[in-house]
Amino acid sequence: MNNALFLLLLLLYVSLLAFVGYITSRGASNATFFNANKNANWLLVSFGMIGASLSGVTFISVPGWTAASGMTYMLMVVGYFFGYLFIAGVLLPVYYKNNVISIYEFLGIRLGLESYRTGSLFFLLSRIVGAAARLYIVSMVVQVLICDALGIPFVVTAVSILLLIAIYSASGGIATIVFTDTLQTALMLLAAVMAFYFVGKAVVPADSSYIEFLSGHPDWRFVEFTGAKSWWRQLLGGASIAIAMTGLDQDMMQKNLTVKRLKDAQKNMVLLGGTLLVVNLLFLSLGIFLTEFAANTGITATGDKLFSAIAMHPSLPTVLPVVFFLGLLAAAFSSADSALTSLTTAFCIDFLGMKSNGSTQVRTRVYIGFMLVLLVVMLLIYSLKSESIISTLFTAAGYTYGPLVGLFSFALLFNRRIKGWAVLAICIAAPIVAYQISLWAPQLGYAIGFELLVYNGLLTLVGLLAISKRA
Repeated sequence: MNNALFLLLLLLYVSLLAFVGYITSRGASNATFFNANKNANWLLVSFGMIGASLSGVTFISVPGWTAASGMTYMLMVVGYFFGYLFIAGVLLPVYYKNNVISIYEFLGIRLGLESYRTGSLFFLLSRIVGAAARLYIVSMVVQVLICDALGIPFVVTAVSILLLIAIYSASGGIATIVFTDTLQTALMLLAAVMAFYFVGKAVVPADSSYIEFLSGHPDWRFVEFTGAKSWWRQLLGGASIAIAMTGLDQDMMQKNLTVKRLKDAQKNMVLLGGTLLVVNLLFLSLGIFLTEFAANTGITATGDKLFSAIAMHPSLPTVLPVVFFLGLLAAAFSSADSALTSLTTAFCIDFLGMKSNGSTQVRTRVYIGFMLVLLVVMLLIYSLKSESIISTLFTAAGYTYGPLVGLFSFALLFNRRIKGWAVLAICIAAPIVAYQISLWAPQLGYAIGFELLVYNGLLTLVGLLAISKRA
């Protein structure tokens, strides 16, 4: 397929999103941008959150991860499900009871202004890194499929992707994203199912079924008992990552808070957790098919480049590159657009004190500012040339989300107050100490995996106890 067709698909796709954005943003106020006036349908929100939870990182990285790790990632997904149950049973009731727009307002209510601002600051840092990684994935594929042949440098590609996202999401905010996420999730799942069918058809022998082939494959292993990917670390890491990257993340919770009733928001989380079990199993199984296809055809691409290399292979049906490209765009856009919205919301409310009647011009300037920040971080990621973005992303999350885990745990468990900016010093020191521990641990025969997030949170919690006073 030629790059002109991919460019046409990109423009048509963004035009459709822009049309949805125009419809949903008419007469939009700050309340529309921040929480969709709290009248979103919970089932629509739940379905749309599948795409936001998976993102372009999952779409690209998870299938490419199978060759190195088998199906062990599924235990992390099981951990996610338990984390979502905790969010539904513990965190959502707290957010709805306090009627917050930014979830970090809860820290201000319980601990004080400095803790409130510190929590929001660490969210901004965490989400900037995560959103930039997701945007890098889609920009990289657009670069390979369209821009390299036209001689367009990566920086121009990255700027163009950000501008395309702004076209449809800058005005309507979360009200627009609830609808665009639904469309994007449907496209992403369609692409995954079609890739699973066509690539599977190319590698599974005629006398065998898909299930028989997968269950007999050497990579069909779910449990490891030793090492950084041992089963208990995967479960613990998955649960803690779900709680931190969903329950303590303004991006994901902002979608939930568009639902009027607490019970509907709770149903949304439980349904999301169950659906992600099935969807991630599909992506990992697809990874086995991709590995076999690459071995049979001499394709040398690995990691994040494996899926895209095979999707473009001339022996596969022409429709596959089309749905792959649209699915990737959908997966990446669904997380990137909501990230820009949540970053803007958190900064406007937590640092500027803006409410529903605030200036929309100021909000727009903040939105543009975060676009520029994401661009800079994307270029830094591009310079690193990481082989697997998802592994890098989870490792980074262990450091940036750890202080949020500590802050919220402290606020929920203890009736104590924290005065002054010592809270910021604790939240900076905890990841540094956690990093040093991760370097020392192998000397004792223990390699820290994704459970690093838990240790980071515990260090933050202990530090907060040391500087706090009885309320």
